[in-house]
Amino acid sequence: MRYIATAKLEKEMVLGLDIYHGDGSLLFPKGTVLVYGDIQKLQSLGCQGIYLEDSWGKGVAMPMALSEELRQKSLEIIYGLFQDEQLPNLSQADIQGLAEELVQELISHKGSLYNMRDVKLYDDYTYFHSLNVAVLSVILGIPWGLGKEELVELALAAFLHDIGKRYVEPEVLSAKRLLTDEERVLIVQHPKLGYEFLRKHFAFSEKICLNVLEHHEWYNGCGYPLRKSGGEIPLYARIIKLADVYDAMTSKLPYHEPLLPSEAAEYIVENAGTEFDPELVDIFQKKVALYPAGCEVLLSDGRSAIVMENCENAMLTPRVKAMPSGELLDLRTDQANGLVILE
Repeated sequence: MRYIATAKLEKEMVLGLDIYHGDGSLLFPKGTVLVYGDIQKLQSLGCQGIYLEDSWGKGVAMPMALSEELRQKSLEIIYGLFQDEQLPNLSQADIQGLAEELVQELISHKGSLYNMRDVKLYDDYTYFHSLNVAVLSVILGIPWGLGKEELVELALAAFLHDIGKRYVEPEVLSAKRLLTDEERVLIVQHPKLGYEFLRKHFAFSEKICLNVLEHHEWYNGCGYPLRKSGGEIPLYARIIKLADVYDAMTSKLPYHEPLLPSEAAEYIVENAGTEFDPELVDIFQKKVALYPAGCEVLLSDGRSAIVMENCENAMLTPRVKAMPSGELLDLRTDQANGLVILE
């Protein structure tokens, strides 16, 4: 499979992965042969890019972080948590079970990388974001040395980290204008509102609730709501903070266009020790692909190429397939000849 921006889609291209609405319902199934109306719909829904099944993407090493079934189930449950009419039908056991399934899938292929561009719809950002933050948090938590029970706690806190935004009007969250003072205060209060929501409606441990409360604290003490710093901030909150920022920066939001994964990673590395725990940033650099598999890159010799495979500890030098020749290049060895990725 290869990733392509929605703006570059053409008729008769074939979808490589299912595409979902934020509530978990299927928008387009894998294998759909796109027509003009499909392309228009994807663009109108704010989908930034999709994965195609074509000859250029053949052989791309892209193990899925989650099965399609679990991804769909996760979106359904996360969506339900934000809907008043669906909330009574969700039990704590549903959410706990979801976290356990997610952790089991991720630890079953230990050493997996965060190696994809997410396919998400603009208006459903909050639901995709909650799932992505949970996945990335667990991927970072495994090499930290967390046990299975701890990883489940981390996944739960990550799933729920933005639940306080259910009290913020959608038009405020999606505003393309300057917010009023009252609106800014409300958004800054969402961790506290989320903490109070969980205490009122569920019986999650205080540990999980506190990590939801503190996921916007900065390592240097400049965050909110408690202005904690360093090790005073709970570990899960420090992990979720990093995952939250990375996914937000690589997403289209009302106040910015999405950054490339390499650009977002550069920001995180530059802010190690100020915004982020530097030990977590070290793990992040080994686990998050700067050039995700299936993406097109520009090489220093002027050729375009498709990223075929990333390797831990060598994120700057993946294996690629040059276009249009199809030549396979391993940049770990070819770098000695001056061949690198420019963008």
